[in-house]
Parts: sequence; C-alpha cells; structure tokens
Amino acid sequence: MGSIFRMARPEDALSLMRLFQDSPARLKGDPLFLDLRRLREDIARVERWWTVAEEDGEIRALVSLTLDAENKVARIHRMIGGHGFLGGALAFLMKRVESQGAAEVVYSTTRNLTLEQQELTLKNGFKVLGVFPNAIYADSGRLNGLSAWFAPGVLESKRRADFKLHPVIAPFYEIARKQCGLSKLALCEAPEAPGGGEGVPGLEMISAPRFVAERFRQLKARKNLSVNFYPFAKPNILLTSAEGGVEVFVHMVPRTRFAGIIAEHLTAAVDPVRLYIEVCRMLYESRVIYVEAINDAADCQGIECILRAGFTPSGYLPCLRQASDGRRDYVVFARSYEYFTYPKLKVNSLYLDYLREYCKARAAMSSRDLEA
Repeated sequence: MGSIFRMARPEDALSLMRLFQDSPARLKGDPLFLDLRRLREDIARVERWWTVAEEDGEIRALVSLTLDAENKVARIHRMIGGHGFLGGALAFLMKRVESQGAAEVVYSTTRNLTLEQQELTLKNGFKVLGVFPNAIYADSGRLNGLSAWFAPGVLESKRRADFKLHPVIAPFYEIARKQCGLSKLALCEAPEAPGGGEGVPGLEMISAPRFVAERFRQLKARKNLSVNFYPFAKPNILLTSAEGGVEVFVHMVPRTRFAGIIAEHLTAAVDPVRLYIEVCRMLYESRVIYVEAINDAADCQGIECILRAGFTPSGYLPCLRQASDGRRDYVVFARSYEYFTYPKLKVNSLYLDYLREYCKARAAMSSRDLEA
C-alpha cells in the first residue's frame, strides 16, 4: 500500500507527538509537542493547516503552515519526518492552498526548516529570495534561506511595480527578478541622510509580553503605527521613552539571540537613523546578536535610514503585503554582530548569490559611512 496524504485531525495528536520524538527536531525542542491538549487545539485552529503523510496506518511526516487570511499570505511552519515523505506532504498541501485560493503568497525560512528541507520547497515551485547570514536558526550551517511560492497570475496581475528602486537594493532585486520573471525597475537617486529630527530620548526596555501585545493591538487598530507589517511575528518587547513619545515594538527570541523590529509609534520628532542605532545597541546589550527588519521596497527614504543604521539587505520578497491597490514588494534587512565563519557550503548556488551581494553591500555601506 502506498503513502496517503491528507489533512491532519485533532485525533492525530498522539501520533504526531511520537513522530516528533523520533525526529532530530526533538533536540531543538518544541513545547507544543509536549502538551496533548494544546496540540489538539492547534491542529483545529482555522489559521493552521496541517498535512500528514501516512503509510500502513502510521504517520510518517508532517508539514504545516500558518495562514494570514487578511493578507492572503502564509508561512511554512513545520516540516517533520522522513525526507521521502515530506515532499509528497508538501505537494499535497500546496495543491490544496492553490485550489482553495487560501493564499497568494506562501513563504518559508530556515528559521523553521533546514536548508535540506527548504530544497523540497524549491521542487514545489518556491523561489529562493534571500538569506539570513549568521542567524541561529534551524540549519547548523548558519547560512539560512528564504523561499516563496506565488499563486498563478499573482505576480503578473496583483503586483504594484510603479515605483523606483533604491540603488543598494538593485542587485538583490535582479536575482529575484530573474527567478520570478519580474519587470525591470528604474532606480531612484540615493536619498541624502535624513535631517531635522531631534536626538533620541532615553529609552527603557519593557519585557512584559501581554502588556506589549495589547499596546501594539490598540495602536494597530487605530492605525497609529509608523511601520505595521511584519507577518506572523508578535512583539514581546517595547522600547519606550518615559513620556511615550517614542515606542518601538520588537519580537525577541532569547534562545536564538534574535530580534525583529516590528513597528514604531512616534509622536515626538526623532532622527530615525539614531533611533534604529540606539534600538540595536540596547538589543545587543540584551545579548541579541542578530536583528532583522523589513521595509516596503518603494520607500527609498525609509530604506536609506535603515541602511545608515547599520542594516544590510539580504533578500527581496515580491508581493508580500496585500494592499488596496494590489500587492507590495518588501525588502529584508539584517544586522549581524558576528564575524562570518562559513566553511565551504554545498548549497543551492542562489543562496550564495544573495550572500555575495550581502557581503558587498555590507562592505560598501561601511565605506560610505566612513567617507561621510
């Protein structure tokens, strides 16, 4: 009897716990697979799609994704089990996403997957769109990747492409363009350093996840956030001035020493470059060694500020965000506080293409800052 691929059911929870315990993933830990009640509830959640591969009545592999129905974007959340079964389970899941029109963009990162597992996404139509150099994610090689799948016709009919590209982003766009069949974009003039903002007031770090999440929810509902899109990440840290004129929301993962800058709420005039530099300094003092940010690709001034704050582009994701006028492209930025110590990596050459551009951009920005 061959393999059967199907959507998981809550009653599969015990079998999935056994699958997890027999896999290398157990070494990194996942509290969900230690709590039967929580696991059953998670399988039943409408925003979670769990697919399993079954053979001879036994579950051999699991692939799950998380869905943001509002933005029609999804992320591959977990891949657990035998390599030979995972490919079929992923193919089944992607066909279901496409047939139901559940998402227009599905992406994966090796925050959750190994590069070997991510190769399976490429065999199912995903495109390599970036790297996360030196991030401590699922893959021990520390060259972590970003890949994405686009529903048929989305790139051609939904993508907003009427903007000019920041010149530092151009090499990353070119790699993505060739893979995804995108149109060429004109370049904007590199903006001058922002001026006119005040110095950064003294900031304090608040580590109170429920308070931070509620404050973020309230501001987002009022549309009071300067930056308010970072899919599937909830802030658990708030950096704030005493009077509340500056608030920066961050998602921090102490175990991997990672932080992502999620959003800002600014009612005081402040220099954005100095603000991001101070935020990164405070995160580094909290033992964070890798900081990530994303930004709308059409926002040349915002991108210039992020670059001047010490971030380097590492990926380009077309059509990431749903907007009233279509879908908008986003750029991924990274700031690593570690030296590069990669051995010779036997990986898809596209990852290395992005890595080379990352290294060149990082060196160029350092030189430009010194000249300034």
